Amino acid sequence: MSKQEEISGVHNFLRESTLLKPIKLCYAQLLNIKRYGFKYEYQKIKYGFIRRHESKVFYKKIVISEQERQKQKQETYEKTLCFSILVPLYNTPEGFLRDMIESVQKQTYSQWELCLADGSDDEHSDVGKIVKEYADVDNRIKYKVLEENGGISENTNACIDMSSGDYIVLFDHDDMLHESALYEIRKAIDDKNADFIYTDEAIFSTDYRKPDSYHLKTDFAIDDLRSNNYICHISCFSRELLEKAGKFRKEFDGSQDFDIILRLTEKAESIVHIPKVLYYWRCHELSVASDISAKTYCIDAGKKAIESHLERVGVKADVKSSEIYPVIYKVTYEIVGKPLVSIIVTKQYDEIDDCVASLKENTLYDNYEIIICENIDKRNHAVQNAKGDYLVFVTDGCRFENNEWLTELLSVVQRSDIGAVGCKISHADTTLRDFGITLGVGITCGLSSNFYGMGYDCQGYMGNMYFTHEVSAMTDCGMMVSKKDFQDAGGFDERLSEWFAGVDLCLKLKNAGKLNAINPYAKMVYVHRENRDMNGCYVCDKECMMAVKDKWKDDISYDEYYNSNLTTKCSNWMIG
Repeated sequence: MSKQEEISGVHNFLRESTLLKPIKLCYAQLLNIKRYGFKYEYQKIKYGFIRRHESKVFYKKIVISEQERQKQKQETYEKTLCFSILVPLYNTPEGFLRDMIESVQKQTYSQWELCLADGSDDEHSDVGKIVKEYADVDNRIKYKVLEENGGISENTNACIDMSSGDYIVLFDHDDMLHESALYEIRKAIDDKNADFIYTDEAIFSTDYRKPDSYHLKTDFAIDDLRSNNYICHISCFSRELLEKAGKFRKEFDGSQDFDIILRLTEKAESIVHIPKVLYYWRCHELSVASDISAKTYCIDAGKKAIESHLERVGVKADVKSSEIYPVIYKVTYEIVGKPLVSIIVTKQYDEIDDCVASLKENTLYDNYEIIICENIDKRNHAVQNAKGDYLVFVTDGCRFENNEWLTELLSVVQRSDIGAVGCKISHADTTLRDFGITLGVGITCGLSSNFYGMGYDCQGYMGNMYFTHEVSAMTDCGMMVSKKDFQDAGGFDERLSEWFAGVDLCLKLKNAGKLNAINPYAKMVYVHRENRDMNGCYVCDKECMMAVKDKWKDDISYDEYYNSNLTTKCSNWMIG
């Protein structure tokens, strides 16, 4: 063994050894304290403990009582509706197989069929024996041995061919269903005429009663879905919708579920998200959930699925893996033409020269004009003088971090379905200032700046610091909007301060049928600290708070982009 190989072996040992993990953690914490200060590292550790504790407490809310169990079992329905649960089997370990089947048998809603297509090799004939053991006493279990293993898509299609139910439920052979899963889905179908339904999920490694984490999802958001398959489990859809979208496609194996979810949601008429954990996703050494980086074919198939979707809907964009995680994708939309952008800079700190110098130095897109606005309540007048087709609003407290910030905003706002698009704005110490606003959250006025005050290493929720995603509202600092949409919406309410004027405009755009989004790759730095509360609201603007709250009281009570299981104190995406 060469000296270089010996050194490499030592490095691998130091990196992978569990014995040294406490030392490595302490060393990392010391480095963070040195760089960011004791207070920041303390907060980070404290939030870690809080999250773990709240995760344990949250599981107790998932479990239903015996009284509720019996109530669900005794529910009567005017119309018979059967669910076909599809499970392609392949060399499934006995423990996983039994857990999966028994979780279906425990459903409080009894009208189901379990369709199992087995592509296991000859060395795993015990899979069939175990299934037949259950099928012999439960005729709702259908089992077929496939002549050959055709891969995940073809095997799932074999399950479809076996099925006869009204709705299809996708289910992996190593996972488990919550006992109320089908009951809750049936309720969504009856109440909302849903043809595509998805739920929240828990990820566990050893015991489903002790989840490692939860995926508490947003309601349907096309931008989020184009960037990652956040819907995933459970996915349930009507047979009629499947016939419109088509079956699984073999060329997308590895991300075949992503491909079909994109095709199904394109044609669905009523997509319903149930904000309840009804699926247990097992993470083990052979699962995709364990280590996606080792399965590059999954990454490539996911990229291909998004590209295929974009082609179907007539949108031109570049798709590549994000820097944080290979199956979270950065979608960059093609800019049409080279439109003039009017950048309206409001004077607030007497730093116009510094702001403009930073703008000129760090802006790659060069077809813009700069309009200086002397006062925040004169911005509508400034827009009247703007020559650009698109408007960007900043104050002179802004500095521009990356030279593609304007390109990134423009690439999103040109889409016909987008109203406003905003930046990721940090303070000089790298803590977050603006990253969209959540409605119905916050102890002061029911509005909260997302991840306000969080630190440099915050990845957002489910990685949304690294992909364009939808929000209900944003501040007007760093906001881009088309001049036409701005004027059609009536512009800013000039009685409102910066923070609340942005919320008001976004809600007007939203009510007009537009989407609002944040593009985290458009970055700014705000060099001043303001008097804000823990939710990012300006504490001195109580009149503005009340004006927005009164005007939009029916709209700000609920946010479709924030899960109801999360805290309502502030929008930091911690479990409530």
